[in-house]
Amino acid sequence: MKIYYLMYSFFYFIKQIFSKKHYDIIFYAPSHFNRGDDNENLYFKDLLDICKQSNISFIYFEEPDNYNNQERSNIAIPFDFIYYLVVLLRKFMGSEMEHVKVDRKIGSFIKIFFFRKISFDNYITLSQSMISFFSGIDPNSKKFDLQHGTIHAKKKSYLYDGIPSKNLSENNVCILLSGVGFKDILIKNDKTKYFINNSRVIGSLLNFNNDFKSDFKKNVLVSLQFTDDHTESENKLIYKELLELIKTESSFHFYLRLHPRFNNINLDNLLSLSNTSLIGGDIYNNFSICSFHLTTYSTIAFQAAISSIPTCFIKIQSPKMDIFSTQYKYPYFNHSLNDLYNDYDNCSIKVRLWAEFFYVPFSNKIFLDIICNEN
Repeated sequence: MKIYYLMYSFFYFIKQIFSKKHYDIIFYAPSHFNRGDDNENLYFKDLLDICKQSNISFIYFEEPDNYNNQERSNIAIPFDFIYYLVVLLRKFMGSEMEHVKVDRKIGSFIKIFFFRKISFDNYITLSQSMISFFSGIDPNSKKFDLQHGTIHAKKKSYLYDGIPSKNLSENNVCILLSGVGFKDILIKNDKTKYFINNSRVIGSLLNFNNDFKSDFKKNVLVSLQFTDDHTESENKLIYKELLELIKTESSFHFYLRLHPRFNNINLDNLLSLSNTSLIGGDIYNNFSICSFHLTTYSTIAFQAAISSIPTCFIKIQSPKMDIFSTQYKYPYFNHSLNDLYNDYDNCSIKVRLWAEFFYVPFSNKIFLDIICNEN
């Protein structure tokens, strides 16, 4: 199947040599973001629909991910051929060159052959993928990174020690944010004042209007975070703490939800406990079953809060794992499951209000203004 996407991509870009095309927007994302029904990228889904409704021309390129088994999109153009060509060319560039300059040079080189007749006004990506490459293809296009997870003052891909990442600042990238809370964090911790003019709140496509009210039960949705983002020792520590908590809180039932980039840690010890089960499917269906949420630092805590479901946090001594306390000021960060259970109604109201500072409903108007009108 990987050969199919490579060949499809190869012939697609060969054809572009002879066909002139202009797009208002190029959308670009790695395939591991295809987490919806029919392998949809839910971060882009509504944006693509808005473009169709507003007669905004676009193309959606999808980057392969060899470390993830996520199915490929049914509507995106595979970027495999160009992606592997970029990876190959990176090996021939001087190791002393910064990655931003390397990818820009590669972009300007590949443009001569495969993007000579493709032009675009805007580039929107997830996880900052290929920003410098597309900057090399067209330095004058507007470039955006769409928020897809947490952003905080020590997330190196955005901001670290008060300095924005070079991938953003040197490519003049604007961050499209889900709420004022994230914008405030960036601006307050940015010594250069870059994010004052390079971050915009467009809102979130989260479900703000879910009317369900789950039966109040001692069921806990657990957002597992066993991924390669952590060291082996960090994953083992999370595992140990989670196992002890589930054993201790035997009156609760824990539904374990795998991370999309789960790294196949053996869960047998967890699943051998009588009060644990695996769960998958739509997150809001999960919320209709569970009255509580448990995680280390997953963004599902925001989705749960929007649905008035409080989160209990597994405490790990690590700057990147206590962001809900230090950065986001979660109102019940130090509460146990029993604390939340005993004051459930008040907790539900307060976490919903807290979440609305970080996530507001998506604004079609602001998005269209940014794409069509702003310089």
